[in-house]
Parts: sequence; structure tokens; C-alpha cells
Amino acid sequence: MLPPSTSPISDRLRELDERFVAQVAEVTRSELADHQRRLEEISPETGALVDALAGYLEGGKLLRPRFCFWGGVAALARVPEPAEVDALARYGAAIELIQAAALMHDDVIDHSPMRRGRPALHVQAEQHHRESGLVGSSEEYGVATAIVLGDLALSWGEQMAAGVQAEPTVALRARVEFDALRTEVMSGQYLDILHQAGGYASSPDAELSALSVIRWKTVPYTVLRPVRIGAALMGAQDAVLETLSAWAVEVGTAFQLRDDLLSVVGDQDETGKPIGGDIVEGKRTVLLARAEKATDARGRELLGAVIGRADAEESQVAAVHELMVSTGAVASVAQEVRERASRARQLLADAQDIGDPGRAGLGSLADLATDVDSLPA
Repeated sequence: MLPPSTSPISDRLRELDERFVAQVAEVTRSELADHQRRLEEISPETGALVDALAGYLEGGKLLRPRFCFWGGVAALARVPEPAEVDALARYGAAIELIQAAALMHDDVIDHSPMRRGRPALHVQAEQHHRESGLVGSSEEYGVATAIVLGDLALSWGEQMAAGVQAEPTVALRARVEFDALRTEVMSGQYLDILHQAGGYASSPDAELSALSVIRWKTVPYTVLRPVRIGAALMGAQDAVLETLSAWAVEVGTAFQLRDDLLSVVGDQDETGKPIGGDIVEGKRTVLLARAEKATDARGRELLGAVIGRADAEESQVAAVHELMVSTGAVASVAQEVRERASRARQLLADAQDIGDPGRAGLGSLADLATDVDSLPA
């Protein structure tokens, strides 16, 4: 939620944010209940897939739906009417289902054991297979289940977006943005896989490759397209969309750079992901690129021996963390997050074509998504 404030105006926006989050939850609950009734007609086992998805969605911050909402408010330049809130909530719920699908598949690709402080979905399914005494490979069963449920979430997100009621021209503009979100995040996911394998040959260096992955994997489905979907759905003109786009690229990039820092200096209890996960998974981040560039031969030898090693010892991971700090890589990435967040704030402050409620809501969300000053040194 937006942070509490002593300002009556800010408190009003916070209450609006909370009502929107509640509406997204209600839309999601209703849609999943309809899907569950349909799947239970097939079998009790398929009906249980909905329970698994509902459980997976619990605990999310709904950051992407809220970017969609406040993008819509920015375009309206006023507080939205109930019907407008409902339309934005339905698109927000659809975006959240797309995110769930992307995370389920991403955890399989990265062999990530945790998500939101709980076992990742494929790990939960693997445990169920083992505890139920089912036949075959528990690991393969877990992966297959995550793929199937991710595909279902993608399908249901598509159906939810298609059902949003709006004037035809406006509906089409929002739909174009939603379609771009799905295409771009999957393209960015492939670039991430390719870069990690050392095959991103068209990019000139490791840091620019990592930034390109961020631009196409994280930025579109975290900030850029959600904001543009909300704004387009509320009838935004092209000038508004372009202003929001420039802002979203800065915020989305800063968000991912901060997320990379959390893997090194974050709190596992807060992030819900294991510290050092990017290292053992071999993630080719901007942080890693800067550490490689700044260190000496001995440091590069350490990185070569540990990065991408699932069996790396805790002491080795800790040594890489220490190297990332001592080379100044952590500090430089944190500074870039601050600079991008500052540019985003200035873009909002200078924008003449968005309303003050949306400006305030987007600014508060951006501050939450890009805060590095509260991270451990």
C-alpha cells in the first residue's frame, strides 16, 4: 500500500489505493471461482489447480496492477468513478495472472527454490508428488505442473483482459498495450536465457546486455505496459502516454537494479528469496558486470569459480558478495538507482498533461519500488 501520511490529500490517495487493491482481490476471487467450477466438471484434481494458483497469488504487493491504476488516474486527472475503477481492476488482475505465469516458469528456468518466502510452485508440486507416493520422477512432476499451471494463468489473464468493458476505440488501445506486454516480457526472458548462456552476441558488452535484458524483461511488464494500459483505458492522449513511458523506463530499470542489489545486501525474510540466489543461478546482472570490470585477475578467478555453481558453498557466495562490495559495484549500482529515481521524479514534476492525483500516486509507488537508502550498507 501507499505509505501513511499526515497529509489529508495523501491519506485520501492511500485510501483510494487500498480500495483498488481490494477490488483487484475481489475480481480475482470471482474469476478464479468461475474457473474452478468449470475445472471441477472435468475432475476434482483439475479443480484443485485453482487452489494452487490462488495460494500462489497470496502475499503479492500488487505493484503492477497498482501502476496500471495510477496510470489511469494520471490520464483522467481526477479520482475515477466506480465503473472506471472496476475496469482498471480487471486489467490489473489480468496483469497479475500474467506475472504469476512468468514467475512460475522463471523459477523453473532458474531452478529457484523459493518465491515470496515459500517453496516455489514447482518445488511444492515436487513435494506433493513425493509425499503422496506417486510414481515417476518427483522433480519432473513438479516442473510439468508449474508449466501447466503457468499456461493456465496466461490463458485466464488473456480471457480476463478480453472481457473488460470499454468504448471500442479505447478498448483496442488498451488491448494493444496488453498484447505488447506479453510479447516483450517473453522476448526479454529469452534474452536473459541467451545472455546467461553467453550467446547475446549482438550486444557490445556485458553491462549493456544486462541493461537490454532489463529493458525488455522487467520494464515492460512491471511498469511501462501496466501504466500505459491504465492510461489508454482511461482515454489518454499520445502525449500523456509518451510522458508516462519515459518515466516508466527510468522507474522500471531502477526497480530491477535494486532487485539485483537485494540478492547481495537484502534481507531474505523481507524479499522471500534466498540471498545469493543470483550468484548460484549465474544471473548476468549489471552488478556482476561492474564487479568483473572493477576487480583484478584473482577476483575474476573467484567469480569464474562460483557464478552459476548450484553447489557453491556459503563461504564462496559470501566471498563474491564481499568482492561486489569492495570493488564499489554495489555502491555504483545503488547510485544509479538513485539517479534514475531522481530523473523519474523530475519527469513527473515537469509533466503538464497529467493530473495531480495520478502524479502523487505514481510518485509514491516509484519511491517504494526504487528505495535503496533503507538497504543494509
